[in-house]
Amino acid sequence: AMTDEEIRQMVAESDTGGRRPTGLSAKIVMYAAMAWSLFQLWIASPLPFSLGVFVFNDTESRAIHLAFAIFLAFAAYPALKRSPRDYVPVQDWVLAAVAAFCAAYLFLFYKELAERPGTPTDMDLAAAVVGMLLLLEAARRALGLPMVILAAVFLVYIFFGPYMPEVIAHRGASLSKGMSHMWLTTEGV
Repeated sequence: AMTDEEIRQMVAESDTGGRRPTGLSAKIVMYAAMAWSLFQLWIASPLPFSLGVFVFNDTESRAIHLAFAIFLAFAAYPALKRSPRDYVPVQDWVLAAVAAFCAAYLFLFYKELAERPGTPTDMDLAAAVVGMLLLLEAARRALGLPMVILAAVFLVYIFFGPYMPEVIAHRGASLSKGMSHMWLTTEGV
């Protein structure tokens, strides 16, 4: 049986992400969370339309939202049980920055992607594959392994359709088609 203190610790870790950074790390995490909250309030309000500034379409809003979420997942949730809790290691900052870039890719290159739908470049595919892998890692950290396993099953289904039982078999998708659909359009992630 768990003690009251162990239960409080478990609840605190799930509420705060398991890390309690100090100093500059704590400020970065706090300001990123505040900026995300303010962004959500902004896009939910009529102000962008009334003022005619920072009006984002759904695709752009979702990309920005995911960039904040994935950045905070790497900053707030440690990779392993033995990972430090009082600071964010350099590798987690790097992963957070790369993941946020991949998530914001659809926003950053929205015009270019709109001009060439269905024909992703090598950079598009690299951002999609890296983004998908980092999203799975962020989900593992924040939500646990079961969610990652479920997502992986569906990803396997996308690529291995011809090898499935007849009742659920399909043609399958190439890496280009699958990642383009899952990362570079509004129908995937």
